[in-house]
Amino acid sequence: MTMDPWSIDPRPDRRGPRSIAVLLLLGAVLLGLAGLDALQHGALEDLPAAQVEMTIETPNLNDEVEVTPEQYQAFHDEARDSGAYAWRGWSLVTGMSLVAVGSVGLYVLKPWGARLASVGATVALVGGSVGGFRFQAAAEATMEGMLVETQTYLALACSVMTGLCLAMAAMPLFNHRARLALFPEEE
Repeated sequence: MTMDPWSIDPRPDRRGPRSIAVLLLLGAVLLGLAGLDALQHGALEDLPAAQVEMTIETPNLNDEVEVTPEQYQAFHDEARDSGAYAWRGWSLVTGMSLVAVGSVGLYVLKPWGARLASVGATVALVGGSVGGFRFQAAAEATMEGMLVETQTYLALACSVMTGLCLAMAAMPLFNHRARLALFPEEE
């Protein structure tokens, strides 16, 4: 008896979406904490002197251009005034809250879970990217050297991390076997 390989019906994949849900929840917690940190920094009038010294110590040792504490405080003021902290903070907290709730729904194999997580990741991606580019603009306006590049890399890292979160959240909606687990009526 010869079996046609195209006549095999795929089985629903229940483990894949659940694994994605656990990873989404972990990522949502970490990026949500980063959003809270941005909100806390945005609420400060001036950064603590010890934190500023620690932040500029390594770049000043490795770069020809030395950044002063006053320049870094000016960067903080410019970032706060431009709304960079608010954009990044609120979008990460809001978006990752939606991702966390969506990951619970995805774990119990509900279609709304993947959709809600995708919406949350999109909110975090857009707002985090806007905030990151505002941080970058504030750094270019107030500092020189390695710390400007660091802000550029941080903006890209936020966009990449939230983009990966979006890709993972949307994957169960496009993968055939995962869709069979989320939408059993399609079988």
